[in-house]
Amino acid sequence: MNHLFHLKQQDRIGWIGLGDMGYNMANNLQRYLASLHLNMTVWDRDPAKSAKMHHHGARVAKSIEDLVAQSNIIFTSQENDAVVEEIYAQLIDLAGQVEHPVVFVETSTIYPALATKLSNQLSALPQHHIYLQCPVFGRPDVAKAAKLIWVTSGDDKTIKKLCLYFTTMSKSIIHLKTADVAKACNFKLIGNFFVVGTMELLAEGLTLAEKSNMDPESILKFIEALFPVPTWLEYSRKMVDGHISHKVGGFSVDLGLEDVGHVRRLAQESGASLPTADLAYTHLKAVQDQGLGDEDWSSMINSLQSVSEHPSCVRQSNDERKEVAHAEAKAACKV
Repeated sequence: MNHLFHLKQQDRIGWIGLGDMGYNMANNLQRYLASLHLNMTVWDRDPAKSAKMHHHGARVAKSIEDLVAQSNIIFTSQENDAVVEEIYAQLIDLAGQVEHPVVFVETSTIYPALATKLSNQLSALPQHHIYLQCPVFGRPDVAKAAKLIWVTSGDDKTIKKLCLYFTTMSKSIIHLKTADVAKACNFKLIGNFFVVGTMELLAEGLTLAEKSNMDPESILKFIEALFPVPTWLEYSRKMVDGHISHKVGGFSVDLGLEDVGHVRRLAQESGASLPTADLAYTHLKAVQDQGLGDEDWSSMINSLQSVSEHPSCVRQSNDERKEVAHAEAKAACKV
């Protein structure tokens, strides 16, 4: 135990990104560190978010430069690829200026090619920095309860060293046992496809139930009896109750569209056909086009219900749908 404590004392942990997910994850890690009479250094582009962590004992960095100078392990949690790329452009520049090696643990959902790019850029520096891609599954409330599903990829020795930290934020860890950091991104996108595919199925089935005058509570009881898993139970209840006008504790249409876009791009590059992803993308895009990108992504059901009320809107042939889906995926690959 003394040896373990000594190792933890040597670890100087920094955390960048304190949004809905990052704050809850960082808070759980800080709670563990505080039990060892240690703390972490945090930084966010929004000073108010950093201040919240200060109340839990974390040290607030004066700047991102200050955080890098003080840390040899840096966790990052960001909203999307664009923000990750922007933050890492600064981190890579700063990483080239420090004398000590740094382990970067990226937890966001990003496209595989970006993870590979960041890993290559960091490993090319003379300090021998290490980049781990460790995306997580779960909403902010799950992160708060420290019940995330954590996925690891990158240097195996480093992952084993940091595994105890990961356990403070998760209920399960899936080790992909690969140095290829892109694999964790693939894994996360496939997992997200299962989630959005479930929502598409629920949205279609619940719309059919409504149009055929079935009691929605009876449908929910059936789902609870046959599919008693969180994704089915929570999204079906939100869709029936209409609690989809905001994303508090959930996931927005805008972010959902980016994720589904990544899934479709990965499918095209891998030679896979994902018609369910194409449908989900279409329904999410219809919601976004109404200026409702901030709504919870389960609001895709509104698009289906609207189309059902106007049958002329669904006369587009299957061939036309495939052509549109192919064009959109092709355009995404050029981004």
